[in-house]
Amino acid sequence: MLGADPAEAAQAAVLQWATTFGHAVTWDDLAWLRSLTDLPLILKGIQHPDDARRARDAGADGIYCSNHGGRQANGGLPALQCLPGAVEAAGDLPVLFDSGVRSGADVVKALALGASAVGIGRPYAYGLALGGVDGIIHVLRTLLAEADLIMAVDGYPTLADLTPDALRRVALP
Repeated sequence: MLGADPAEAAQAAVLQWATTFGHAVTWDDLAWLRSLTDLPLILKGIQHPDDARRARDAGADGIYCSNHGGRQANGGLPALQCLPGAVEAAGDLPVLFDSGVRSGADVVKALALGASAVGIGRPYAYGLALGGVDGIIHVLRTLLAEADLIMAVDGYPTLADLTPDALRRVALP
Protein backbone atom coordinates (compact mmCIF):
# COMPACT_ATOMS: atom_id res chain seq x y z
CA MET A 1 0.00 0.00 0.00
CA LEU A 2 2.23 2.75 -1.36
CA GLY A 3 1.84 6.06 0.45
CA ALA A 4 0.22 4.57 3.53
CA ASP A 5 1.34 5.70 6.97
CA PRO A 6 3.87 3.04 8.08
CA ALA A 7 2.54 3.24 11.64
CA GLU A 8 -0.92 2.30 10.36
CA ALA A 9 0.25 -0.32 7.85
CA ALA A 10 3.50 -1.76 9.19
CA GLN A 11 3.26 -4.97 7.16
CA ALA A 12 2.72 -3.01 3.94
CA ALA A 13 5.67 -0.75 4.77
CA VAL A 14 7.97 -3.73 5.31
CA LEU A 15 6.80 -5.31 2.07
CA GLN A 16 7.36 -2.06 0.16
CA TRP A 17 10.86 -1.75 1.62
CA ALA A 18 11.73 -5.36 0.78
CA THR A 19 10.41 -4.97 -2.76
CA THR A 20 12.40 -1.78 -3.29
CA PHE A 21 15.67 -2.60 -1.53
CA GLY A 22 15.63 -6.34 -0.96
CA HIS A 23 17.46 -7.39 -4.10
CA ALA A 24 21.04 -8.47 -3.60
CA VAL A 25 23.49 -6.81 -5.96
CA THR A 26 25.86 -9.29 -7.61
CA TRP A 27 28.90 -9.10 -9.84
CA ASP A 28 26.56 -9.59 -12.80
CA ASP A 29 24.95 -6.22 -11.99
CA LEU A 30 28.18 -4.27 -12.50
CA ALA A 31 27.70 -3.96 -16.28
CA TRP A 32 24.13 -2.74 -15.71
CA LEU A 33 25.31 -0.18 -13.16
CA ARG A 34 28.00 1.00 -15.57
CA SER A 35 25.33 1.47 -18.27
CA LEU A 36 23.44 3.88 -16.00
CA THR A 37 26.19 6.43 -15.48
CA ASP A 38 29.52 7.82 -16.57
CA LEU A 39 30.32 8.65 -12.94
CA PRO A 40 33.11 6.64 -11.31
CA LEU A 41 32.00 3.30 -9.89
CA ILE A 42 33.69 2.51 -6.61
CA LEU A 43 32.83 -0.85 -5.09
CA LYS A 44 32.62 -0.94 -1.30
CA GLY A 45 33.22 -3.96 0.87
CA ILE A 46 36.17 -5.31 -1.09
CA GLN A 47 38.57 -7.05 1.28
CA HIS A 48 39.81 -10.14 -0.53
CA PRO A 49 42.48 -9.80 -3.24
CA ASP A 50 40.42 -11.96 -5.62
CA ASP A 51 37.50 -9.54 -5.29
CA ALA A 52 39.81 -6.56 -5.86
CA ARG A 53 41.09 -8.17 -9.07
CA ARG A 54 37.55 -9.02 -10.13
CA ALA A 55 36.42 -5.43 -9.53
CA ARG A 56 39.40 -4.10 -11.50
CA ASP A 57 38.84 -6.52 -14.38
CA ALA A 58 35.11 -5.74 -14.47
CA GLY A 59 35.75 -2.03 -14.99
CA ALA A 60 35.37 -0.57 -11.52
CA ASP A 61 37.04 2.81 -11.13
CA GLY A 62 38.13 2.15 -7.56
CA ILE A 63 37.56 -0.03 -4.57
CA TYR A 64 36.60 0.75 -1.02
CA CYS A 65 38.21 -1.66 1.44
CA SER A 66 35.72 -1.88 4.28
CA ASN A 67 33.94 -4.45 6.37
CA HIS A 68 30.73 -2.37 6.34
CA GLY A 69 30.78 -1.77 10.07
CA GLY A 70 32.13 -5.13 11.15
CA ARG A 71 30.95 -4.45 14.68
CA GLN A 72 27.86 -6.48 13.72
CA ALA A 73 30.11 -9.46 13.02
CA ASN A 74 32.53 -9.22 15.90
CA GLY A 75 35.39 -11.58 15.22
CA GLY A 76 35.31 -11.10 11.45
CA LEU A 77 38.35 -10.10 9.46
CA PRO A 78 39.63 -6.65 10.35
CA ALA A 79 39.62 -4.55 7.20
CA LEU A 80 43.01 -3.05 8.09
CA GLN A 81 44.59 -6.51 7.89
CA CYS A 82 42.96 -7.03 4.48
CA LEU A 83 44.06 -3.65 3.11
CA PRO A 84 47.58 -4.57 1.87
CA GLY A 85 46.31 -7.52 -0.16
CA ALA A 86 43.47 -5.48 -1.62
CA VAL A 87 45.86 -2.65 -2.55
CA GLU A 88 48.26 -5.01 -4.28
CA ALA A 89 45.50 -6.76 -6.21
CA ALA A 90 43.83 -3.48 -7.21
CA GLY A 91 46.87 -2.49 -9.23
CA ASP A 92 46.55 1.13 -10.32
CA LEU A 93 42.98 1.56 -9.05
CA PRO A 94 42.55 3.92 -6.11
CA VAL A 95 41.78 2.11 -2.87
CA LEU A 96 39.73 3.98 -0.30
CA PHE A 97 39.59 2.67 3.24
CA ASP A 98 37.34 2.89 6.25
CA SER A 99 36.52 0.62 9.13
CA GLY A 100 37.23 1.58 12.68
CA VAL A 101 39.01 4.84 11.87
CA ARG A 102 38.83 6.83 15.10
CA SER A 103 42.12 8.73 15.25
CA GLY A 104 44.91 10.31 13.28
CA ALA A 105 46.99 7.22 14.10
CA ASP A 106 44.40 5.09 12.29
CA VAL A 107 44.61 7.40 9.28
CA VAL A 108 48.42 7.16 9.22
CA LYS A 109 48.32 3.35 9.42
CA ALA A 110 45.83 3.04 6.56
CA LEU A 111 47.81 5.42 4.35
CA ALA A 112 51.04 3.56 5.15
CA LEU A 113 49.38 0.30 4.11
CA GLY A 114 48.52 1.77 0.71
CA ALA A 115 45.12 3.43 1.02
CA SER A 116 44.65 6.30 -1.43
CA ALA A 117 42.23 8.01 0.95
CA VAL A 118 40.69 7.28 4.34
CA GLY A 119 37.03 7.71 5.21
CA ILE A 120 35.68 8.34 8.65
CA GLY A 121 32.17 7.51 9.67
CA ARG A 122 31.36 7.55 13.33
CA PRO A 123 33.69 10.40 14.37
CA TYR A 124 32.10 12.57 11.68
CA ALA A 125 28.62 11.63 12.87
CA TYR A 126 29.58 12.20 16.52
CA GLY A 127 30.93 15.64 15.67
CA LEU A 128 27.72 16.49 13.82
CA ALA A 129 25.54 15.25 16.67
CA LEU A 130 27.47 17.13 19.34
CA GLY A 131 28.28 20.36 17.55
CA GLY A 132 26.71 20.56 14.13
CA VAL A 133 29.01 21.92 11.44
CA ASP A 134 31.43 23.24 14.08
CA GLY A 135 31.59 19.74 15.58
CA ILE A 136 32.48 18.21 12.21
CA ILE A 137 35.15 20.85 11.67
CA HIS A 138 36.59 20.10 15.11
CA VAL A 139 36.68 16.34 14.45
CA LEU A 140 38.39 16.78 11.08
CA ARG A 141 40.94 19.26 12.46
CA THR A 142 41.66 16.95 15.38
CA LEU A 143 42.22 13.93 13.11
CA LEU A 144 44.44 15.95 10.76
CA ALA A 145 46.44 17.45 13.64
CA GLU A 146 47.04 14.06 15.22
CA ALA A 147 48.07 12.51 11.89
CA ASP A 148 50.39 15.44 11.21
CA LEU A 149 51.94 15.20 14.68
CA ILE A 150 52.50 11.45 14.40
CA MET A 151 54.14 11.83 11.00
CA ALA A 152 56.40 14.62 12.28
CA VAL A 153 57.40 12.82 15.49
CA ASP A 154 58.09 9.58 13.63
CA GLY A 155 60.08 11.31 10.88
CA TYR A 156 57.76 11.06 7.89
CA PRO A 157 57.58 14.55 6.34
CA THR A 158 55.23 13.69 3.44
CA LEU A 159 52.45 11.25 2.66
CA ALA A 160 54.76 9.61 0.11
CA ASP A 161 57.03 8.66 3.01
CA LEU A 162 54.26 6.55 4.54
CA THR A 163 54.90 3.01 3.34
CA PRO A 164 54.42 -0.35 5.03
CA ASP A 165 58.03 -0.03 6.24
CA ALA A 166 56.91 2.97 8.32
CA LEU A 167 54.90 0.66 10.55
CA ARG A 168 56.29 -1.49 13.33
CA ARG A 169 54.51 -4.27 15.16
CA VAL A 170 54.81 -3.64 18.88
CA ALA A 171 54.46 -6.45 21.38
CA LEU A 172 52.48 -5.43 24.44
CA PRO A 173 53.63 -6.67 27.86
